[in-house]
Amino acid sequence: MTDNHVGATASAPESEPWPTAVALAAPLLTLLVVGVIRKGAFFRPDIVVAPVLAVALALSIDDVRAWLRAHLPVVAAITIGTGWWIASALVWRHSVNTWELPAAWLSLLAGYACARTLSPRAQRVVLVGVAFVGFALAVAALVVIGVHSTAWTFLDERSLRFSGPFTYPSAAGLFFVVATIAAATAADTGSAAQRRIMTICASVMVLGVVSTDSRGAVLGIAVMLCFRTLRQRLRVAVLAAIVAAPLLLIGQRADSNRLLVVGSVVVAVTLAFVPDGVAVRALYVIAVPAFCLLGWLLVTQHHVVSGLDASWAERGNVLRGAVHVFAAHPVFGAGPDPLIPAHTLAGQPGIAYFAHNEPVEVLISVGIVGTLVLAICAGVVVRTARAYRTELAAPALVTAFVAGTVDFVWHFPALGLAVGIVAGAGATRFARRTSDPAAMLNAPDTVAG
Repeated sequence: MTDNHVGATASAPESEPWPTAVALAAPLLTLLVVGVIRKGAFFRPDIVVAPVLAVALALSIDDVRAWLRAHLPVVAAITIGTGWWIASALVWRHSVNTWELPAAWLSLLAGYACARTLSPRAQRVVLVGVAFVGFALAVAALVVIGVHSTAWTFLDERSLRFSGPFTYPSAAGLFFVVATIAAATAADTGSAAQRRIMTICASVMVLGVVSTDSRGAVLGIAVMLCFRTLRQRLRVAVLAAIVAAPLLLIGQRADSNRLLVVGSVVVAVTLAFVPDGVAVRALYVIAVPAFCLLGWLLVTQHHVVSGLDASWAERGNVLRGAVHVFAAHPVFGAGPDPLIPAHTLAGQPGIAYFAHNEPVEVLISVGIVGTLVLAICAGVVVRTARAYRTELAAPALVTAFVAGTVDFVWHFPALGLAVGIVAGAGATRFARRTSDPAAMLNAPDTVAG
């Protein structure tokens, strides 16, 4: 991918040859696939290598470099925010493992810049690629859950959950949500057959979200559906997954009912063929009791015993421990991702590694001053980039942000890259006309979905 090639094809018409579009999208998708199959945030080389590769790819594009030269406050904000977090880790002598958060946001920004500069057809290729990566990962999750494999799963109080390449269930769950957004958008501009394929992929990925038992991912689905366009595109897929989800949860929690996992996929795929109209209204009727059963299963313990899942109490203990950490280091924090004293369910002293609430994690890590610095830096970036946003920027970014308020999801470079790619690959929402040398990022007709 050369600068001239990217710049020339960025404003290419929709009739651009598919091989060219695939070639333009290939480097970005390759980075994503490599990030997904690696160990992510918990594999030390990836914490540094992943964002470096993503940023290097973005800076290889002439239009991105021109845009950054024209918006130096954004460069300064990114540098200050990243430097503040890493410097705090060095001061507290924390290992490179605590660099995950800046690695994720650098990957997100680089992914957005790369996707935003692609031609319309290449952007569609990227969205389809993200959707199929998410679909493949969801299928892998459902297979290993169905056979009760211990390779990529682990047993806890609730269910057999997918651990996989992201190492943490909430990260895999949110990736399914982001891939579902990509599938919905890719299907909107395709043929009827392509839309049906994307609907089937989306229904399976929503089942993947359910299989992780991740609070953040489930909340991400709810936030995603708050956006009317996505709600209209995904209603059949989500309703199909809701009807099938109780079978999945019961199947993955009861050893004697493993075939229910397969049955849930069959039901979801079958219902994904439901056409719009009266049939969809009938599907709503079926989905209501299924949704109530799904909600009960998600908040109860393993084997559907009465009472709330024990992990709800554990989260409360962890947050109380985070309050004590903040009280001891309110101004500059206790260093990135500090250990949190938290009592176990048996009342014994214990240690938690994360607050399971990303804003709280940031606050106890860098304190009030550091949090303000990061918030100001983020504000500078968002305010400047707002003029170059796409129709997927708000759904993807807001979904990831809200999911992070109840789970550990902001610390994964591959997940940050995925969010950035999908956010940047949507159709142009608004762009102002200007004499900016980076016309690629400004012109409203360069990224029309």
